[in-house]
Amino acid sequence: MNNKQAQAIIHKTRDDYNRIAAHFSDTRYDNWTEIKWAMDYAKPGQNILDWGCGNGRLINLLRDKKIKYFGLDQSSKLLKHGKNRFSKEIKAGWVKFFLTDKRNKKFPVGFFDLVFMVASFHHLPDAKTRLELLKKVYSEMKIGGRLIVTVWNLGSDFAKQKESKGWREVRDSDFIIPWKNPQGKVEAERYYHHFFKDELGGLLIKIGFKIERLDYFDRTTWTDQKSGRNLVAVAVKL
Repeated sequence: MNNKQAQAIIHKTRDDYNRIAAHFSDTRYDNWTEIKWAMDYAKPGQNILDWGCGNGRLINLLRDKKIKYFGLDQSSKLLKHGKNRFSKEIKAGWVKFFLTDKRNKKFPVGFFDLVFMVASFHHLPDAKTRLELLKKVYSEMKIGGRLIVTVWNLGSDFAKQKESKGWREVRDSDFIIPWKNPQGKVEAERYYHHFFKDELGGLLIKIGFKIERLDYFDRTTWTDQKSGRNLVAVAVKL
């Protein structure tokens, strides 16, 4: 895949999420049981980055942590929902959102204590863009800071069941997954990459991260590849 093709997929992902933003946001409102375990890493006084933040759903789990939250996303419409939903937190000064559809937001070197990429990294279509992002984030993290990445496990039993309902593999490990409205009409076809452990771990190690954990997670517990809906990596900047 060349750079032009990769950028086209990234821009399509932006347009897809802008198109479905209202319905998508309505389905992403609760406290996100799949990521509650990671709140043990959030400590008072930290600067926390939420890359691919969508409507800022992660804030629900961080509101009592006394941290500074920075949410980045390329979907202007999802960010609008986030800004409306968390207007009090924005006014209080501990939540900030940034739109990245035209220009990426740069932060100081060694700024973040904790970085989340929750169900977002799998939308990047090639190794070049993945490595560029990880390199940037690594630079902006403090020594000893942690990166938490979750990607959909498209090899799980759950995913294989979904393949009969429109999920399809278009290239080796590259999937198109439809978003349907309440009437069942397909409103967007989103790109996802299926990461295996070696691939995701290899990218992190190549940038310089030390992997603390790389395993599969279901809704509430660590599990095996067949049962885990997500592949999760916890990595530390040395």
